[in-house]
Amino acid sequence: MAEDVTREMTETGLSRGKVTLREIAESAGVSISTASRALSGSPGLSDAVRVKVQAAADRLNYVGTSSSSLAVTVLTTIDVGAASSPDFQLELFSGIERECRDLGIVLSYGMMGHGQPTPIPAARDDGARHGYILLSFHDEDLIERLARDGQPAVIINGIDPLMRLDAVSAGNRSGGFAITRHLLDLGHRRILALTHNKRQPVRDRLAGSEEALRAAGLSLDPSLVIDPPAMRADSAYAAIGQRLEANGGKPDFTAIQCCNDASAFGAMTAITEAGLSIPGDISITGFDDIPMAAMATPPLTTVRVPRPEIGAAGLRRLLERMKFPETLVTYTEFAGPLVVRGSTGPAKPSVT
Repeated sequence: MAEDVTREMTETGLSRGKVTLREIAESAGVSISTASRALSGSPGLSDAVRVKVQAAADRLNYVGTSSSSLAVTVLTTIDVGAASSPDFQLELFSGIERECRDLGIVLSYGMMGHGQPTPIPAARDDGARHGYILLSFHDEDLIERLARDGQPAVIINGIDPLMRLDAVSAGNRSGGFAITRHLLDLGHRRILALTHNKRQPVRDRLAGSEEALRAAGLSLDPSLVIDPPAMRADSAYAAIGQRLEANGGKPDFTAIQCCNDASAFGAMTAITEAGLSIPGDISITGFDDIPMAAMATPPLTTVRVPRPEIGAAGLRRLLERMKFPETLVTYTEFAGPLVVRGSTGPAKPSVT
């Protein structure tokens, strides 16, 4: 009799250890990623699949983590609470915030100091499971500590090259490729790149540009790459001004490919103050498609980054990691369309 009871408990899962995502997926006849998405409430699945996965989880006596017992901390170098305009970082955060609000998850954020040692989140004992989002910054010590301690964490708008943590970001490489190909199609060959080598996403954008040049039988000219100290309008304005001054006030380029829209705004100001027209003399592109891009003079050609969607997807990935810590680390990219506006036009043939 005792043997029969033991067998029955084992078959129903009552005497087993923690149920794994693989077991649920195999029982439901779906992939591990599909099972994870179904149980975490991610979009893009039919009701029939969700019901099948939930039924398998019920058969195995899987006990998930309710949203009310979850807490998420966003770690960032951007003062999100003080931001007054719908810029790139704020819209990323809005996607995270909306998703947490809909799911009833406690959300907080902590400021990381520029150039200061990053405080390592300590394990918390308040009855809730905690996860961390690294928003738009990279700290090697922090990533290593989170991964080593097994603390659930995801990077949004960045990537860990060693893939110790999950990451969700824009399609930076493909976006850089699309912009450069657009400029090449307009006849531009002297394309000045304003980059920011400290940020991996920006390095990926430049790598995409280099791929587009190679596809056209060209190569990246190092003399046409400028690395300002910051991805801001004032830094780009100063960099373009210095470039023009060094060349006697005349441009040695026909287009400027900026690493983000803010840099493009600074470049546009420097070009117009030099008495040059956009796009008659110089074409200028950005990246991100923040709201001001469409209102610039002329409106800015750029790549649209789906910021709220990236933020929300990062939060959902973190929830999957918190529920199923044994799953493989993933890197997800969101493609963004090239938005062609009035800041780009045919190249002037006189510049060589």
